[in-house]
Amino acid sequence: MKNKIGIVSLVLWVLTVGLFAIFFVKGTTTVSSDQRRAIMLSPIEKDLVLGEMRTMLTAVNGVLGALSENDMKKAAIAASSAGMAMAVDTSPILMAKLPLDFKELGMGTHKAFDDIAVAIGKGATLPEILKSMHQITNRCVACHQVNRLASAELRFDKRQNQFAPNVGRNYGSSRLKVGSNKS
Repeated sequence: MKNKIGIVSLVLWVLTVGLFAIFFVKGTTTVSSDQRRAIMLSPIEKDLVLGEMRTMLTAVNGVLGALSENDMKKAAIAASSAGMAMAVDTSPILMAKLPLDFKELGMGTHKAFDDIAVAIGKGATLPEILKSMHQITNRCVACHQVNRLASAELRFDKRQNQFAPNVGRNYGSSRLKVGSNKS
């Protein structure tokens, strides 16, 4: 009897770990209307990720602005503002919803910002810093070409007569106008 309970427990444990591993790698995704991968998040989680992206974009802007003024100290501070320290408090539940390659790309980007700050502190040349910044923006472009963030709210799809994730036009914001300070 104990042997059967042990086997059942082991099988259930293996299934649970296996499902968690699949979920951890795949995240909560679906295909969006523009054929990119839609990462399904709650509206609050989506706002957090978009806020993090805006922080990284602000860091890129800060580094480039400081470099244009030849202010290396200011450039290093701007770069480190988007480093690994900003990713420390990320919710484990949110991280579980993100696909593995998205997490790797994001964490790699945070590390790249830290690397730039260190390189600037060690006297990196302007071309070296710009090359590193170009590599960061390549990461941004690659991510945005493949992914979009979508709210995981359900809507009723009349054509399929069932509830489906709302993956409509909810990446970015049409409210934001060029030159606006709103984000």
